Amino acid sequence: MTRLRTYARRFAAAAPLAAASFFLTANAMAASGLINNLQDTGEAGFGVREPRSLPVTVGRIINVFLGILGIFAVVLIIYAGYLWMNARGNEQQVEKARSILTQAVIGLIIILASYSIAGFVVRNLVNATTGTR
Repeated sequence: MTRLRTYARRFAAAAPLAAASFFLTANAMAASGLINNLQDTGEAGFGVREPRSLPVTVGRIINVFLGILGIFAVVLIIYAGYLWMNARGNEQQVEKARSILTQAVIGLIIILASYSIAGFVVRNLVNATTGTR
């Protein structure tokens, strides 16, 4: 029963951090321009929706997918830090935490690089298909 309480406390402590990281990541991605700077947003005004072009739809799907992966990487970094703090001198647990932290940071770098590449490709596809610069 004490394990269940411990897990419940950990979840209660981690849930606000996970929610905050989700909203901060989503706002940062929206502000960075993968979606907002696209020429065809699909909105005609007053709630009338025009069909979106394929590059815009693909860009939005990529944006959501990379956002979820970014949140997962941040949660792994927090988990590795938690493991490291609670190692209490146990060298195996410190090594495990260090390994998770290293892999999560490498994954986050890859996610950010793929986000930049996807933004560049989608922006150029929209410009090429609509004929705008």
